[in-house]
Amino acid sequence: MVACGRGPGGLIAGQGGSTTDEGTSTGEPEEECDPELENCTSVVTLQRAADILFVIDNSGSMGEEQGVLAANFPQFIDVLEGEQIGASYRIGIATSDEIGLRATSCRQRLGDFIWDGVLGPNDEPLYVDERDAGCLSACEFDDIPLSAVEDANGNFVTGPWIERSGGTTNLPPGMSMADALKCLGPQGINGFGYEAPLEAMRRVIEENVEGFVRDEALLAIIIVTDEVDCSLPLSNVDTLFTSLGEPFWADLEPGPTSSACWKAGVQCIGGPGTYDACVAVDKGWDGMPTEEPNGSVLYPLDRYIEALQSVADRKEALGGNGTVSVAVISGVPEDYPQGGELIYRDSQDPIFNSEYGIGPGCGYGTETLGDLPGIPPVRLKEFAEAFAGEQRNLFSICSADYAVALEQIAAEIATLGSRSCIPGCAYDSNPNVSGLQPSCSVLEQRGEGSGGDVPVPRCVVTNDGWSFPADSDVCYRELSDADGSTAWPHDDLTPQCFNRGSNLEFVIERREGVAVPPGVGVQVECVLIGQPDQRCDEI
Repeated sequence: MVACGRGPGGLIAGQGGSTTDEGTSTGEPEEECDPELENCTSVVTLQRAADILFVIDNSGSMGEEQGVLAANFPQFIDVLEGEQIGASYRIGIATSDEIGLRATSCRQRLGDFIWDGVLGPNDEPLYVDERDAGCLSACEFDDIPLSAVEDANGNFVTGPWIERSGGTTNLPPGMSMADALKCLGPQGINGFGYEAPLEAMRRVIEENVEGFVRDEALLAIIIVTDEVDCSLPLSNVDTLFTSLGEPFWADLEPGPTSSACWKAGVQCIGGPGTYDACVAVDKGWDGMPTEEPNGSVLYPLDRYIEALQSVADRKEALGGNGTVSVAVISGVPEDYPQGGELIYRDSQDPIFNSEYGIGPGCGYGTETLGDLPGIPPVRLKEFAEAFAGEQRNLFSICSADYAVALEQIAAEIATLGSRSCIPGCAYDSNPNVSGLQPSCSVLEQRGEGSGGDVPVPRCVVTNDGWSFPADSDVCYRELSDADGSTAWPHDDLTPQCFNRGSNLEFVIERREGVAVPPGVGVQVECVLIGQPDQRCDEI
């Protein structure tokens, strides 16, 4: 949502969009900023609401991991609701098969937890039954009928997700969100062998499948997989099996395996044996790097970074929270990155290398052909890093317990619900002082029945950190250090704001244990240089 201004610090001439009593945007802006004006004002409203999308690998090696995930979902829900994001959240589940959202009990899909096929160069038969470990041990409900819930526009919607809003849920009486998630989460192990979690994510968020993504809510993406991302056009799968695809499997018989996904999307430096580094690279059918988007075997990684940024930009244009949370549970060491280094190395089993392209990134030495601990997630790692916040967002699929990972992810979602990149390029009101001196106002919107709008004070910030002002339970911080020019970290702009061309990020801080009344939002209004859709690096 934008407002037209009369230059830096000038009067606001008009405001676009309409808002509900809670301050969330309900439609397209009614009045856009005059393109002839030098400066505009951007407005962002931060609400306690989150849309959370799990993309879960449903290939043959994921049965046990899905069971661990399901068993730990209660901790995830407990943190979500304890962190006060529980006022409004919805959780959707998609698979790496790109089939969209699915909201059925795993007990209705027990056949999905049986994998019967062949692996290896000699087509050795392999039968895997994960009905108990993947589903039955965690899920207690045969059916989960979902009811309609009221959206921000007063419409009642029944979607393929679970939701808590306004103190009620769309679940049957007596069923908790945690119990429902333990049944909805497990997706089976008979999915497509070329896992495409990034493309599955894109389809849900960019096409907004079933209306899952709300304009006013924070968007959180959680990807769970033990293999590399192999998002590619389906036609390219067929081409891989022809002579054109031989650069990715010429040394294998009888044809391509999952290793083609590694070879088509990753370039390693050094080796063989142990490599200095591995990075995401788009490769053409000749096996060489290409900058032609339509000439690469896999979809370029930028496709997914730009898709997520586009959704964030749309939310901000409507006055909502454009901050995005991304977390990946995959093949990194269990203590990554605090102590464990992600080492790229070949497996000691040459057949394993032929099947997957590289040795595991966690659980090295325990791998077998039918049970891979976790392949290094090169593309997913770079995708996650593009949307990194202040906390880590990569966790290990090799952990025997995902509770710590899910608790940290839920806490980060709650934290990010109170922060946002400022759309556009914030105006520096005092260029004679080092650093950015933005011209912004911050109001807590409490509604007429709760005292109306109240100005939010700036946090007390020093070189050593920050603190709450006296007699205040809420304050805001401005983050603008994009290049580490200051020695302290508490003013650092996060990578996702920098990557989107913003020079300012706002964080709303609240004292621990202080309840936030339902419907309360915080509106941040800042003067910009130029238009709200202009990046700082383009001005």
